Amino acid sequence: MNRIILHHTGGSYAVSNLDREHYHRIIDGSGEVHDGVHAIAANAPGRTLTTGTYAAHTRALNTGSIGVSICAMASAEWGAVGRWAYPVRQEQVEALVAETAHLCGLYGIAVTRQSVLSHAEVEPTLGVWQRGKWDFDYTLFGGTASRDPVTVGDEFRAAVLACMVALPAAQDHPSRPTLRQGETGHYVRDAQDALGITVDGAFGPITRAAVVAFQAQHELLPDGVIGPMTWAALL
Repeated sequence: MNRIILHHTGGSYAVSNLDREHYHRIIDGSGEVHDGVHAIAANAPGRTLTTGTYAAHTRALNTGSIGVSICAMASAEWGAVGRWAYPVRQEQVEALVAETAHLCGLYGIAVTRQSVLSHAEVEPTLGVWQRGKWDFDYTLFGGTASRDPVTVGDEFRAAVLACMVALPAAQDHPSRPTLRQGETGHYVRDAQDALGITVDGAFGPITRAAVVAFQAQHELLPDGVIGPMTWAALL
């Protein structure tokens, strides 16, 4: 996966069936994280996005994007700060930071303005029009009064980075090669050992089947190829 896009649902603090259809992860009013209907792998690069088979959370940017949303902001009007019936709660923000940090580590996603961003940042940062979305152009931590979504996003990304420092270090192996069936050598042995299968250093059909099963279990694109995201999840 290439990026994580953060949202508010525009609903109450409860997770609705519509929320589950549109997001991979949803955070309710108590800060509990729920899975959406569609696996993250359904939005993976290379997949055909057919209506109803993937999480449609961001206009023209669903491929390669993980959608995470906070249940909040029902009937909220942009200029009515302080009068919102379902404002974002602190426990939801904390859960959003933790879940984003976890997903970044799992999928090898760097924490940058281009790869971890709110829905409101998509248009100014990536240039993809989003019909006036404003989640989040309001502070999530109380540290800034700015309504600039990039400023708010920078504050959020700093919190994610701090959370990742506190988590067990995500394995990052930029020097490890992409492996496919037919490869041999010590990197294949490393992968076989991590998969818990016979270690012989030869990437054959049995190894490929084990890789596909592992990828499906970890919501990665099950293509049988060990690239950066699969390495990050394996080791």
